[in-house]
Amino acid sequence: MNAPGTVRFGDFGLNRSRGCLEDATGVERFLRPKSYRVLEILCERRGQLVSKDDLVQEAWPDVFVSDDSLAHCVSDIRRALGAEGAALLRTVPRRGYLLLAEDATAAKPGMKRRVGQTASLAAILVLAVAGAWWTYPWATPEFQPEVIGAAMMQTDTLLETRDWRRRQDNEAAREMLEAIVANDPANAEAWASLGLTYWLEVQHLAWGGGQREFARALEMVERAVALGDSARAHRLLAEMRLLAPFPEMRMPVDALANARAAVTMAPDDPDNLAVLAHVFALTGRTKEAVETIEQALRLNPTPPDWHRQIAGLSFLLAGEPARAIEELGPLHGAGTFASARSWPGWLFAASLAHAGRMEEAELVVRTARVRRPEQSIAAVEQSFDGFADRDGLAVILDGLRLSGLPG
Repeated sequence: MNAPGTVRFGDFGLNRSRGCLEDATGVERFLRPKSYRVLEILCERRGQLVSKDDLVQEAWPDVFVSDDSLAHCVSDIRRALGAEGAALLRTVPRRGYLLLAEDATAAKPGMKRRVGQTASLAAILVLAVAGAWWTYPWATPEFQPEVIGAAMMQTDTLLETRDWRRRQDNEAAREMLEAIVANDPANAEAWASLGLTYWLEVQHLAWGGGQREFARALEMVERAVALGDSARAHRLLAEMRLLAPFPEMRMPVDALANARAAVTMAPDDPDNLAVLAHVFALTGRTKEAVETIEQALRLNPTPPDWHRQIAGLSFLLAGEPARAIEELGPLHGAGTFASARSWPGWLFAASLAHAGRMEEAELVVRTARVRRPEQSIAAVEQSFDGFADRDGLAVILDGLRLSGLPG
């Protein structure tokens, strides 16, 4: 029997009394407020095709939004459902979305076969080369949107951590995405994700990415912007224009414009807010940086590490080193200095120094000098890509001098 206020579909439940999505064990799957509302509408009409217009009108009453806002919510829902729920939410091309009814999998004998086919093709995508995967017999037009959706969800999972130690995940995602765009060249989200794989090559110095990879990343993300004008594509473009390791390719003004565009399109997406806060922090708008990252942290109470890094940077530059330590401390314990281009350790040491915790700051710096190539203030300064605000950078470097790092 369903719990009061809970709508069941597949192995999931929408707990309306708590306002959350729960899996079969009762564990909550995180959804942003608007994504929850879109799923609630689909649950109310489960088993029926719901048009995009109807979803937009009900989820955003009296507000004009682009199709990208809805697409982002659907992507968020699919990420929350995970691989086990991939077949529950259907995309009907150019028409809308359909959430399977509670007993749909039992009522349709062919459903289990279809789910297995989708999973099989997603697995084959990892190994396939571009231009070949859709020749498999189960990749018929009937299944193709679902297959692409499942594959996109899998690539999102592979790319989500942005961990320098997971290069194989990045390469597997790239192979799948190359296959997707070869078959569906108008897929803006796939182009954005493909650009991200090259951007990660550049960000993680140990992976060997250079100007060629950065140029490819820019080309693909700019294509995504042109195709779909998506918030995610604008966010990635802002990030690349802000943090490009090649000075001639940095464009802070362009980064700010794209970050603001992303937030305008999807204002309740913490990732968009975090990137905008990063732009603010590196261009001297510290008050705006703090306000924006605080909003992102409120929307996602369990933020990824890169959100915490931006929060620590923003608080440090705003003269709140104690708050910066709260955000950066756990990152330092998780191996802050492991990445070739990683700032949090230096930010943590500077925050400790500015908070008067000199012994701890000196210990962090001594440890860093054993593990890092930078051995001086000047070398650390060169590693801080994207800092357009010289006064803000001086705050960090002064903290490192206090921590015992030689000039």
